[in-house]
Amino acid sequence: MRVLIAFGSRYGTTASCARALAGMIRSPSVILDLARSRAADLKLFDVVIIGGSIYGGKLLRHVTAFCERHQDALLGKRIGVFICCLYQGDHARLQLRDAFPPWLLERSFAHALAGGELFYSRLNLLDRLLVRGLSRGRRDVMRLNPEALQALADAVNALEAT
Repeated sequence: MRVLIAFGSRYGTTASCARALAGMIRSPSVILDLARSRAADLKLFDVVIIGGSIYGGKLLRHVTAFCERHQDALLGKRIGVFICCLYQGDHARLQLRDAFPPWLLERSFAHALAGGELFYSRLNLLDRLLVRGLSRGRRDVMRLNPEALQALADAVNALEAT
């Protein structure tokens, strides 16, 4: 079984989560940064994990474009999804639901709310203005959820046994 982990990351948190996830999955995994390369031959993979960051309540554009461009191929794959966001609980679940197209979520075998990080010093000016309320001034925020990534990896590893 071969696994593709396709992700979009703006400041690196989702990229770190994708690498961590690949390390937890027993099957051979390929990591695809959708900001750098949108080309992927999905025929080579049995499982596709799609992850992205939430900014302004939306998934990064190149992640949604990947889903739309590869809809037909994705419908024939086992799909898992994860998001990185600063919200937790019900608000994070709503962001996950709103991030991906319904057809993709209905088809997915596992979801993960990976949490998020905000390093104020890394943000550009516009993003600093947008997240001022989330960071309570200029403090860094770290709310990663490694257990959620492990649960997603466990779900992928369970597919290998079937």
